[in-house]
This record gives sequence, C-alpha cells and structure tokens, in this order.
Amino acid sequence: MTRLGRALGPGSLKRVQRGDGGQMLWVLDYKDGTGRRVRAALSTDKRVAERMRADLINKRDLEMAGLGTVEGQSMLLSELRDLYIADLETRAGAKQQRSVKDALARMLVALRATRVRDVRVIDVLRYRAERLRGGASNRTANVDTGSLRAMLAWGVAAQLIAENPLRGFKPLPMGEKHLRHVRRALSDDEIARFLAAADEDDAECAARKSAERTIGSHGRGRKYARRHRLPRVPQRVLWQALIETGARWGELTRTTWADLDVERRALVLRAETTKSGRSRVIPLRAELVQELLGLRRVHRRARRRVVQAVDRIFLSPDGADLQVSTTAARILFRRVLERAGIDRVDQRGRVIDLHALRHTAASRMARNGVPLVVAQKVLGHASPDMTARVYTHLEVDDLREAVRFDARSARQKLAWSTDLHVGA
Repeated sequence: MTRLGRALGPGSLKRVQRGDGGQMLWVLDYKDGTGRRVRAALSTDKRVAERMRADLINKRDLEMAGLGTVEGQSMLLSELRDLYIADLETRAGAKQQRSVKDALARMLVALRATRVRDVRVIDVLRYRAERLRGGASNRTANVDTGSLRAMLAWGVAAQLIAENPLRGFKPLPMGEKHLRHVRRALSDDEIARFLAAADEDDAECAARKSAERTIGSHGRGRKYARRHRLPRVPQRVLWQALIETGARWGELTRTTWADLDVERRALVLRAETTKSGRSRVIPLRAELVQELLGLRRVHRRARRRVVQAVDRIFLSPDGADLQVSTTAARILFRRVLERAGIDRVDQRGRVIDLHALRHTAASRMARNGVPLVVAQKVLGHASPDMTARVYTHLEVDDLREAVRFDARSARQKLAWSTDLHVGA
C-alpha cells in the first residue's frame, strides 16, 4: 500500500540580515513540487514579500495539480505567436503561412494586447467592426480574427496556456449575400469565344515578337532580319487546361512533365501542390494531351535545350516558370476577355477572374450531367456540399430543360397508365 505524504505547506517567511550590518530581507523557506527544500530571498518589504510568497506557493500548487498552464495566461502574445508560426511551418503551405503571419501582425498591433490575459472579446469585436467599416468583406475580417483564435486554441492544445480567451467567439456569416467578390462561370458560347480570342492573341504576340511586320517591310535591314529570336510560348493551352481540369492556378502551373501520363491521358496533381495536401489524378481529353505535347516542342525552342521531366508544363510567354500569383497573368487574362467581348464584371456585379475558370469547369460538369460526387473528386473538394454550394453556377438556360413540360410525352404516359389499368 502506498503511503500518502503530508501536504506541502506555505513555508515559513523569516526576516534575515544579509551579511554583517547588511540589508534586512524577508526570506521564504519552502518545499517545491518535488519536495525539495528551497530558500528564496523575496523583498525588504514584508507586504511585498507576502504577496510574492503567495504567488510562488500558488504556482507550485497549480503545477502539482496539473494546472501549470494557468500561469501561461501571462505569456507574451509575441512569444506564443512565434511558437505557433514555427509549428505552422511544418504543416502548412507557404501561402497559408503568409496569410496567418499578416493577419496576426494586424491583430496584435490593433489590439495593443501584450499578454494572453490581455486579450478581450470586446476589443476583437471593435477591431472587426472597424475592418468592416473600412470596406473589408466578412471573409477578410474572419481571416484576421480566426487566425488569432486559432493561435490561442493551439496554445491550449500545446499546454502552453490554460484557456482560449476567444473560445466562444463566433465568426461572421459568409453566405452568398455577404460576399463582396462573387464569381460567375463562363457559358459554352463564352468559352468558345474566349479560347478563339486566346488563339488570336497568341498569334498577334508571336508575330510581334518575331518582328514579322518590320522584317516584311524591309525597314531594318538584312542583319536585323537574320537576328535569332526565341519563340513566344502560347498561353491558350493554359487557359483551356484550367477550364477542362478545374485545377487551381497554383496546382496546374506547378505541374511538371513527369506528372503527365500520356498513355493513360491523365495529369497528376501532387500532394505538395494541392490545397488539400492530397494528390489527385485528372483525366484529360486526347486532343488536350496532343496540344500539351506540341507545347513541349515549343518549350524546347524557347529554352534552347532538351525539356527535362522536372520542367514545368506551363510557362509564361517569355518561357519562365509561372509564379503562384502574378500580375502579368491577370493582365493577359483580362486582355483576352476584352478581345472576346466578355465583360469582366456583369450587370449583377459578378466577376470573371482566373479562379472563375475553376467555377466554369464545375459548372460544365454539372451542365453535362456529371454526378456531383465525381465532380467533387476532380475538383479536390473535401465534400460534395462544397462543390454544390460554391462552384456550380448554372444559368437559366441550363435549368430550362429540367422544367420543360412536353405535352406529347405527358399524353403517352397517360395512355400507358390507362392501358395498365384496363388490363388489370
């Protein structure tokens, strides 16, 4: 049988002189959580020494009860942030890390809170209201407050703090009526016009880069005409691949030739490039595969070397690797939209941008009767609900077939039903 020891007491506080004729100090003699005897010089003031003793004994008792993290409420927010970011770097992508770092920087400056215990819900509510008055959307405001709340929740899980001051804090609603940036999908007619405009833009830019007009007019001489010029990498195949695969910009533009399976006509999106962190395989049309192989031949001329398996499938017009987010790509995309006669913002305020091509892919699948679960797997969503709620934009003409009433078909069904009844 285990013998229980005596409870640890508050220790004894005694006034002790330091050295011959030295200062008188109040010294605490007590046992720590391991039972080891400790002597600690506290203060020359008895009242201050008594408060310090109470803090030391309270901390010891909390640690013995397994509640040492209560003291973590005095932890500096900046220290907790650094530990949180260090852990986030091991499990999140670079884009998410930047987003969280920026959000926490804004929050900690605005709240003017130094320690965990200084965080108050009312201050966070005021910050959020200020962001909304400044034109931020509900989603943007939620990113800021959600990052702070996630950091505090992580601190609790890591046993650094005892309580999340924002545990009951609720985010703003993010339904369609609360969105500031509503995207729309391209119709089949708009897709055809957009890709045709992309072909025209590629041809025009290629002619300009090769100086066809100048050489044809003999305006710059033979030496200028003989100058070696690298070909421009066409971009229409990129736009078509975004529409047909439904891949995100960052997922598709980071694929390499090793990810293309020509025999199976499939493209692998690797786990390290996808938003979900899970790889997925997207089937490709035979025609698109052939266009990609033609693109590879252009890459060889543009880079003046043999294309390697690790090289990117999609390059910028100048033959450089495309970045995750690039202003040049957005400018080019808008130029093609304008050439195709497609308004970037429609009368209802809905926007067509690079990510709208992903919406377009989902809507085309729904338009062609692809089951929702299959579309979910292609798009890489965690659940079919996300696919149905956010990415399926069917217009009135697409839905008209579902509510069309065919009178002749109805009469045939009625006659068939009557024959069955008579036969019975």
